[in-house]
Amino acid sequence: MSETRDILTGVIAGRAGSFGDAVRDLRTGLWFTAEIEPVMDIEANVLLGRDARESCVFHVADRTAAAGIQMQDVLGAIGEKFTVLRRSDNPGSPQVDFGCMKLSEKDT
Repeated sequence: MSETRDILTGVIAGRAGSFGDAVRDLRTGLWFTAEIEPVMDIEANVLLGRDARESCVFHVADRTAAAGIQMQDVLGAIGEKFTVLRRSDNPGSPQVDFGCMKLSEKDT
């Protein structure tokens, strides 16, 4: 890896350690840290209309933990449950991003 990439990876890992939230994959029981970013309503549009549930992106710097997360897994974090709807594992990025939607009591 290049020196710049090493620095960027170290900065993101440090930021995740300082500002990340503890997350548990309820299927596997695995705990990991993720930076949770809310998605604005305008970005939560779907083909059949807007989904009223809250959406977030979970940024996971631990690629080993990220490898075990599957689509439709339920993640527990910040006192809520979220389901994984999409995964972005761009090799150019030092982290894996998961698009998640908050589950309501009716969903669980």
